[in-house]
Amino acid sequence: MSAFKFLYIATIREFVRDITALFWTLAFPVMFILIFGVIFSDGDDISFDIGLVNEDGAASSELVENLKQIEVFNVKTGNRADELDALKEGDRSLVIVIPQGTGAALDAYFTRLTTEGDNPAQAQLDVYYDPADQNTSQIVLNIVDKVIAGMNEGMTGIKPALITQTQKVTTDDLRNIDYLLPGVLAMSLMQLGLFGTAAPLVSLREKGVLRRMGATPLPKFTMLASQIAFRLTIAFAQTGVIISVGMLLFGVQIEFGNLPAIIGVMILGATLFITMGYFISGLAKTEEAVQGLIALPNFLFMFLSGIWFPVEVMPSWIRPLVDIIPLTYLGDALRATMIDAGSYFSMVTNLGIMLAWLVVCTLLALRFFRWEAQA
Repeated sequence: MSAFKFLYIATIREFVRDITALFWTLAFPVMFILIFGVIFSDGDDISFDIGLVNEDGAASSELVENLKQIEVFNVKTGNRADELDALKEGDRSLVIVIPQGTGAALDAYFTRLTTEGDNPAQAQLDVYYDPADQNTSQIVLNIVDKVIAGMNEGMTGIKPALITQTQKVTTDDLRNIDYLLPGVLAMSLMQLGLFGTAAPLVSLREKGVLRRMGATPLPKFTMLASQIAFRLTIAFAQTGVIISVGMLLFGVQIEFGNLPAIIGVMILGATLFITMGYFISGLAKTEEAVQGLIALPNFLFMFLSGIWFPVEVMPSWIRPLVDIIPLTYLGDALRATMIDAGSYFSMVTNLGIMLAWLVVCTLLALRFFRWEAQA
């Protein structure tokens, strides 16, 4: 036990001297939180700039007032040419044009509907949008459709036969920073295994430290156990720092009732990537080579795992790759346990695939890990 303790303390001292490992495991995640927090923690309501062109004059003034009362719309009035130019320049999310004769068409519609009971011709609004901005356009078009449907019901008195009732599955309204914080933690645990494990091990092997330690009577298992215990300690430190920054600076609400589950997922994810780091360190002959081996999975995992944006928005042809990346499941599990946001995969799937990756990485680490540098 005393040998384990001394090795554990020596590893901490070695880590503290390694500026690169300190940056990637502690400073880099905090930088991400600060950047994303400043950009995405704003709690103000979302609003859209809408162009409104009334070519029907006073006959459609009531319709204009109804559109202006929509809370999420900042309505800008003007003529058709100017508002369409503003739409093309990106200054409008949508332009609604009330054509001349709309008021008269509405009067004729109600007259025939109430006196003759048939299906009269409908009045029509012209709605212009930019298909290049699909996300915003679809959101605003859906809002307009619902508003128009509500106006129709109010004017005709005919209620729809079927409606939907939405139910929240989370206790609080979640912001972008709430969703991003678990992703930052998942990324930091990954980089603990890549930059904080693989690179230092290759450095120690090149300097002959591992060879000399392996030649002593000290059991190799004790040395490896101290290394893993140290890195799990760093994982706890990362988790504490990231959660503290998110809560104190940006008001992220962590579900501390799920604390045992959060710790369990964190330990599983950290252990997975630590063993992956041991495997990668066995493949690299030099410190320069290990940087290249680390960069590839770091880049792919960060941008294809869904820790920054939802998995479902990715194109279908790349989904098979997304679905085998372990960071995908770590981020999903942390999001479900830390902020109770629900998950894209079931928790059984998340834990099962991470465990499978842990087993594979452990077997590969045992197979390729080397104590001495290759010639």
